[in-house]
Amino acid sequence: MRERIHAPELAGATAWLNVERPPTLRDLRGQLVILDFWTYCCINCMHVLPVLRDLEHRHRDDPLVVIGVHSAKFDAEKDADHILQAMQRYGVSHPVAVDSEMQLWSQYAVRSWPTLVVIRPDGTLAAVAPGEPDPAMLESLVAEQLAEARANGTLAAAPVRLEGRSRQQEQTLSYPGKVAATSHGRIVVSDSGHHRVLLLGPDGAIQDVIGTGLRGHREGPFAEAALDDPQGLALSGDSLYVADARAHAVFRADLRTRTLHRLAGTYALGRAPVSGRARALDTPLRSPWDLAVRDGELYVALAGSHQIAMIDLREGTIEPVAGNGREALIDGPGAEAALAQPSGLSLQNDVLYVADSESSGVRAVDLRSRRVYTLAGGPGLFDFGDRVGKIEPAMLQHPLAVAATPGGLIVADTYNDKLKRFSPDGLRLDPFFEGAADSKLAQPAGLAVTPSGEVLVADTNHHRIVKVSADGARAYELTIRGAPVPRHGISLESAPPPPRSGSGAGWFTAILPAPRDVGLAPGSGKLLLSVTAPDGLELSAGSPWSAALEVSRRSDLLQVAPEFTRGEARGGRSEEIELRLDAQHTQDVDSELLVELRAVACDVGNKTACHPVKNSFRIPLRLLRDAGQGEVRVTLPLEIARQETPGG
Repeated sequence: MRERIHAPELAGATAWLNVERPPTLRDLRGQLVILDFWTYCCINCMHVLPVLRDLEHRHRDDPLVVIGVHSAKFDAEKDADHILQAMQRYGVSHPVAVDSEMQLWSQYAVRSWPTLVVIRPDGTLAAVAPGEPDPAMLESLVAEQLAEARANGTLAAAPVRLEGRSRQQEQTLSYPGKVAATSHGRIVVSDSGHHRVLLLGPDGAIQDVIGTGLRGHREGPFAEAALDDPQGLALSGDSLYVADARAHAVFRADLRTRTLHRLAGTYALGRAPVSGRARALDTPLRSPWDLAVRDGELYVALAGSHQIAMIDLREGTIEPVAGNGREALIDGPGAEAALAQPSGLSLQNDVLYVADSESSGVRAVDLRSRRVYTLAGGPGLFDFGDRVGKIEPAMLQHPLAVAATPGGLIVADTYNDKLKRFSPDGLRLDPFFEGAADSKLAQPAGLAVTPSGEVLVADTNHHRIVKVSADGARAYELTIRGAPVPRHGISLESAPPPPRSGSGAGWFTAILPAPRDVGLAPGSGKLLLSVTAPDGLELSAGSPWSAALEVSRRSDLLQVAPEFTRGEARGGRSEEIELRLDAQHTQDVDSELLVELRAVACDVGNKTACHPVKNSFRIPLRLLRDAGQGEVRVTLPLEIARQETPGG
């Protein structure tokens, strides 16, 4: 039995939200506690929130408590009011600790977003796992821990009720994400927090509504349809295309028949980047966030897989255009380039402009050659700022929208609450609109240009649409008239099914010790994974193995290839897997790899008694500027989960 480690106290937060007073571990004794270390810019963190929401709902009568720990990446995310706005936007009702000084992050030795920490009812650590959890494995782990605590008498008889914040005051719009304009002056708004899309006349009068306000995903007549988190919008004739970031789908709204149809995605969160050319309706997507359309081609910003994809509207297929699935800032041919959470698109001639939010940059894709280049941003994912003037690093902070205009490309500098504009030659970034005291923006996330040259702004955290004059000198709020009161709740057709069966034991197997003086040198190198079977077992000759790898910390500086590999064991106690690494660091940096390993281990004395193994490893890896080596070896000790049974 492994030694049990007591969880550190929940101390060091600068504030607590959604709770009357800060809870202590003593208050939570007898409860199974899940700490969610997150930051609200992070797309992977956004993927975890619905998983936790559904888990809380299923276990609402059990002694289970979920607590968020918000450890900010960007400066703007350290503000408690900004965090509260994000919680309301994403439906977070559990308590959240504001960990802006990274105190809890350090006490729990967290290294990446998102990370879940599970604390047993007796106050000891049950699991620490970075990355997006598999819902089935998380459910199994929770069920196992509840059953174990119930059996040994450490589980409380009833859940602790931590008081949450009541629902915000109703407004016409709720966190509008994107906005679009037609050549005839019509305006379309993603009323994201109300799970609907509004179609307006030029004067702001409601002409039509897609969705009732019920959260979910349901096709059909506009009055019966359901959306979850509508974001990107694109118009072509009688077709309105809608990217739903949380339903992981792209829809086509027929404005003539007033019906909504799924165009791409399966409603399930994709687990891999889009690759090859495939039927769009059969391809799982990862958080489609914005759209741009031209000549039968619909371009999709896939924030969750860091790609731009293209849907062929005639053939019904989807294929990647730019981004290899890594989160980084790398230019070059589309298949080799890397993006970082692309969240805004604007198309002009043969150039697709991209708001690349996590690199705090603006990228461009030449659609003729499918090459990617950078207009501003980087050089890394942690370089951001608030500057104007000649293009240099760190001028923006998490931009979410771009709009091409004759006078230059406008960018929503979202976390700086400003609009900025590139000079026509692209060599400068100048102020465009910030607003006076009574008209300042609050995390603007959507832009569109009207036929008259005015710029429409989805002023997200102010719950409004703002019109800015073409020269950026004046602005006023667009008054929306006649919007129906949205309904609240979940569309019955969209209720999540119970998670499939799974094993919690294999969710996260081992945290390997951090190396002290061993690390990787800059440039090309090797990672040697030495997979070792437990005593009495071996990897029998010819048995299959596979390894999936992800750089979970500093993916902007470290690349591993291939990210998925498989083979057959040579036989014996251990197997060595060789992988190529490329490091781009200029100073000593702590990185980290996640490895999911599948293999088959058989009894040495009875080779017909075999155990299928699925282990997940967290591997700290140092990147050393001067003392690094070109080759690093890591031993992965396989563990056989107690649920696994021998089979021939």
